[in-house]
Amino acid sequence: MANKIKCIQIQKPGNTRYQHEKCYAKGTGNCSTKISGEHVISHVILRSLEKNGKVKIIGLPWQKKGHFGLLPTNTLKSNILCSTHNSILSEFDSEMGRFFKTLIDNDQNLISAKPESNIAHFCGYDLERWMLKVLCGFIASNQIANFSGTVKDLYVDILFNNMPFPHNWGLYISPLPLTQIDHSFGFMPLMENGDVLGVEFLLNNVRFYLLLGTPGGPSFGMYHPAGIESANNGFKRRIEIYWPNDSQENLQGIYLHSTGKTSKGPPREWPDEWKQ
Repeated sequence: MANKIKCIQIQKPGNTRYQHEKCYAKGTGNCSTKISGEHVISHVILRSLEKNGKVKIIGLPWQKKGHFGLLPTNTLKSNILCSTHNSILSEFDSEMGRFFKTLIDNDQNLISAKPESNIAHFCGYDLERWMLKVLCGFIASNQIANFSGTVKDLYVDILFNNMPFPHNWGLYISPLPLTQIDHSFGFMPLMENGDVLGVEFLLNNVRFYLLLGTPGGPSFGMYHPAGIESANNGFKRRIEIYWPNDSQENLQGIYLHSTGKTSKGPPREWPDEWKQ
């Protein structure tokens, strides 16, 4: 099956010999002359979280500490890519939107009156490059507190020149059990010695890590996981993640048992003022 999974291959545009000063991929030398608004968090994910066209956001550098902002999804853009490079990465947005929706659908199906077993397939390289895309967006738009670095040339090569991640860099998944599923998205940079060495992503409370080095601290879980399986009363919803270029097949994944207690409200650990 792994040989049948098609991973996204970036088609390089013609060499325009133009470098747009606002585009973080300008080093490729093939920018367009038009800058375009890029959603740092993919618009397809923001739409799935919005209510009345707005999303509740906390933790950005310009926000008051510990307080949410209720912001229109259409305003959460930054001029960090030219139109050419923005459109090149759109496939990753679409694929991650499908992945995020699958996580939500799997959970909702298992607690519904008529659950059904199902299998969905994804290319792991697409998921980890989308995570790198998000990090680059946060860096280029200066949205990481206490960090003033720029997007590294290596990151641009991985995103736009089909370069692989260095050995042991990339996607990890935490095997820690979930006590509650919340319909939410989380992004937390892992900082060390003034540099970003990784990012923790929370997708519906499932904990993913994108490592870009070897940060200290506890284990970050399974490298290049084989998938996620959720089960309830004999029904199984499985996400299979393939890594066609890996030299050895990884059969490790995480297994969740649904208890039918999915939260439809805010996380229970939030202070009361956050829940308004």
